Amino acid sequence: MALNEAFKEFSIEGKAALVIGAELPLGAAAAAALAEAGANLVLASQDPGTGDQLKELAKKISAMGRKAVVQVQSAISRADLSACMDLTVKELGALDILVNALDVPFFAPVEGTDDTAFERVIENNFKTFWTACQEAGRTMIQRGGGVIVNLTSIMAERGVPNATLYGAAQAAVLNLTRGLALEWARKNVRVNAIEMGWVEDPRSPAVNDEEFAKTLVRYLPEQRLLKPEELGGALLYLVSPAAAYVTGQSIAIDGGLLCRV
Repeated sequence: MALNEAFKEFSIEGKAALVIGAELPLGAAAAAALAEAGANLVLASQDPGTGDQLKELAKKISAMGRKAVVQVQSAISRADLSACMDLTVKELGALDILVNALDVPFFAPVEGTDDTAFERVIENNFKTFWTACQEAGRTMIQRGGGVIVNLTSIMAERGVPNATLYGAAQAAVLNLTRGLALEWARKNVRVNAIEMGWVEDPRSPAVNDEEFAKTLVRYLPEQRLLKPEELGGALLYLVSPAAAYVTGQSIAIDGGLLCRV
């Protein structure tokens, strides 16, 4: 295969993509990467009240010559997520790609975590993924197929003190990804995950807790945090025709952190 022919396997020119959680650092980076690679987008929020951030992102994407539609919603609402799938098809003509960039960090010792916190963490960090995948899957199956990428954390595979509940929710997303990949393999819907290392995110203790940040950076193999835009390469591979036989997999972007015993 000629080199220029091989590059076509990585093209998503004209594809219709939906990013949920586009107001968050990873979601915004995912949306920008998809737009740069040729996709048109619906930028959907994780939480209401984030319209200004989404509009700013939409301006940047429009400046690339891509269509960008803003949908302010609550990702814990099935009605909102279902309407978002319908909006994507209406505005973009299809739903080819879904990126779930949903994330609500939670750090607390187990003995100090009550049932209310438990329900909130599971709802925001697992049930939202479940519902978004379910609603998108129904749409994609009806229309002949699609690709879903769930952004999760390396805490899905490694325990971290004071992040036990959050990590359990991340692990649930990882296994959800694998189960859906098997269920939908013969329905032309691929489902994969990207496990993120410690990200430059103002909501993270890796950024907002100076003492924790110093200790963490010394422990990281590359001694730095992950920049949100560094997810772009792996994401574009997973959503492109080049990954047509890749489903149920996870790619870790963690600077080698999972290599530690």
